[in-house]
Amino acid sequence: MVDDDDLMRDEIVGLLGEVGYAVLGFAGADQLFAAMPEPTGVLILDLRLKGPSGLLLQQKLQHRADIQLIFISGHADVEDAVAAMKAGAFEFLVKPFRPQALIDAVGGAFERLGRASVERREIDAVQAAFDSLTDTEREIAILVAGGLRNKQVAYISGKAENTVKVHRARVLQKMGVTSVIELSRQLQRLGIAIEAGA
Repeated sequence: MVDDDDLMRDEIVGLLGEVGYAVLGFAGADQLFAAMPEPTGVLILDLRLKGPSGLLLQQKLQHRADIQLIFISGHADVEDAVAAMKAGAFEFLVKPFRPQALIDAVGGAFERLGRASVERREIDAVQAAFDSLTDTEREIAILVAGGLRNKQVAYISGKAENTVKVHRARVLQKMGVTSVIELSRQLQRLGIAIEAGA
């Protein structure tokens, strides 16, 4: 957690430690990055810090999938709270907050991290399967996922229809799917543009 209020920082570290969390406390962003160049997990962050503000620190971290931010602030600034939440903060708590509210927020943030980790592993597996396809299989996968029939794929790719059928079966097998709909969903998860067939 990062808060330049020594008393508040000690209270939060103690509170979360009592319920089983391993917590490190830092007075500012510089201390945090000196100790943890690539912080992960749940970061509790005071909105107003000496030096870079909490919102500036959030900008530096917001593209990281392995961290969730919980903001705390002694000022009920709606504009800052909205900005923090729009940028992906998990929660925004105004001091003084109930200890249970912070405990619940930390628990929820760790749950979100867990779901994101599962999602990343699933996408990595889909990407590995797609990477295992040959160039021809990738071309056919994209055409088939767009809803084109074998005859249409054969015409576009310049391959015999029987060859397309063989490649199509290999694509489904390598991608670990049993239908074109599943294949289409997987390619979309990878951000691969699929044009619907006629």
